[in-house]
Amino acid sequence: MNIPQGLSPELFTPLFHQLCDTTNRFVLNYGGTAAGKSFSAAQKEVLIANKQPIKTLVIRKVGNTLRDSVIPSFRNRIAELGLADQFNYNKSDRILTHKETGAEIVFRGLDDPDKLKSFEGLTRILVEEAAEIEFKDFAELNRRVRGVPDIQITLTFNPIHEEHWIKKHFIDKETPNTTIIHSTYKDNPYLTDEDREQIEQMRHYDNNQYRVYALGEWGVLTNDSPWLYAFDKELHTLPYIPYMNGFPVHLSFDFNRDPLTCIAVQKSQTFGQQDSFVHIIKEFSGKYNLREMCEQILTTYNGNMLFVTGDASGNRGDVSMNATDSTYYTMIQSYLNLHPRQMLLNSHNMTHHNSRLLLNTLFGEYPNIRISTAGCPLLINDCLIARTDNESSQPGTLRKDRKVYKMDLFDAMRYFFQTHFNGYAGRVKLGKVG
Repeated sequence: MNIPQGLSPELFTPLFHQLCDTTNRFVLNYGGTAAGKSFSAAQKEVLIANKQPIKTLVIRKVGNTLRDSVIPSFRNRIAELGLADQFNYNKSDRILTHKETGAEIVFRGLDDPDKLKSFEGLTRILVEEAAEIEFKDFAELNRRVRGVPDIQITLTFNPIHEEHWIKKHFIDKETPNTTIIHSTYKDNPYLTDEDREQIEQMRHYDNNQYRVYALGEWGVLTNDSPWLYAFDKELHTLPYIPYMNGFPVHLSFDFNRDPLTCIAVQKSQTFGQQDSFVHIIKEFSGKYNLREMCEQILTTYNGNMLFVTGDASGNRGDVSMNATDSTYYTMIQSYLNLHPRQMLLNSHNMTHHNSRLLLNTLFGEYPNIRISTAGCPLLINDCLIARTDNESSQPGTLRKDRKVYKMDLFDAMRYFFQTHFNGYAGRVKLGKVG
């Protein structure tokens, strides 16, 4: 959809253009707060109504909430787009009508008495706060739009929890004729620095809220089967942990392309004494290639002594590598300009069962394991949501998938403790620690 002449491009977010670029029947417009999801969806519907004689139904679960938020938002968008003289609003019927095209934008709640049964000829539906509605409501809405061209149903929502029917129906099953658009506050160029900082503050108070509303990722229900049951957020995290001069930085990598991850750790030379410590000070995570991540690390820890460990699979070559003798670790060693003695590599990865025993013993017994809230918000979230896979035949298996339980930073932490503290759980049992 082209922006009408005379309108400033600054009125429109990048999300608006993504919404306009799809003609699929179903559009999932989801993510975190302040991404401009509802703002951009309203702009799209208004501009379509300005050009075509469509009939759009705008839905929320409770009708009264339309008056408080959704209808004012539409009317504000109409005014901003310079179309106030083109639309009439019938307050009693809650209908916006375009004077020339005859297009109608109808606002209803699922609790309205007519239950949508009187609506015919619908061509478009926008469901605001779609996570509030049930699958049966969606199925009824989908049934209401048929027999006309260019049908589109847009669901706008925050991904409140991983078991929601929207995720199961559209994402896990990869429903055809569906466009999935994910956005967060980081995609909204018009927020102030103060707005962004306020959203980031959530990570200090509630990791699940931070996950949903800041990162726009699927929320996690109460962890009834914790893998890292000895982790205590109050005990094991600090708001900020500074870099300590005189102590090397230990890097631990996990090798997935989305995301590639690494954690940076400092630890005491003493082992298991009351003054011993393990400080996990920073996480690196994103859609980077290995060179880019190593450049970030060098920028952060330029001139410091570095040691490397991580996923044992990094010792193997990759079909995409140029040199046949290259591995992830030979590349890291080259990018970071390290001596072979600084590469502390695992020959194999510890089983999930043994890793679980080791980490829970450490978090339960070892003095002063601390994770920086400022430096490692995603790792802390992993620690909270890590759960056992009850469908696995192997005891202690860590639940993983690429939708919610990626656990890549968590794996990097597991590999660090395997390298530097392997055998600690057995030493505790034998009374040889302390």
